[in-house]
Amino acid sequence: MDKTKTWLIRVFAVVLIGVALIAYLNVQKKPSLLFSKPSIEDLRYKELDKKRANAEFAARRDYTDYEKFGSIIFCNASFNSRIESANYSKQMELYISGKEADLSEWDTAINDYEKERSKCRDFNP
Repeated sequence: MDKTKTWLIRVFAVVLIGVALIAYLNVQKKPSLLFSKPSIEDLRYKELDKKRANAEFAARRDYTDYEKFGSIIFCNASFNSRIESANYSKQMELYISGKEADLSEWDTAINDYEKERSKCRDFNP
């Protein structure tokens, strides 16, 4: 055989092996370079989850400070953190479910937090 035919056979073999590997990884539910759907193990999802957890922690901390000191600043900060947490949860749901995501639950929660935030008042403990 001449060199051209040998190289064509080699290229075809490499492409065939690559396609088989991608198909195998997709069947095994492992992330691959192509044809993969987002999963909970993805770094973007983990980043959003960490931000959501930090926002929830800040909301609890600020609400505790509000109960302790009675300042409207802590109350508003607490509800702002809760709204931020709900937004991150909404982004996580959208990231995983895509177009099929039902975001009405998060929209309702955000509206409720905004209504409650308007009720913040200073008080003396």
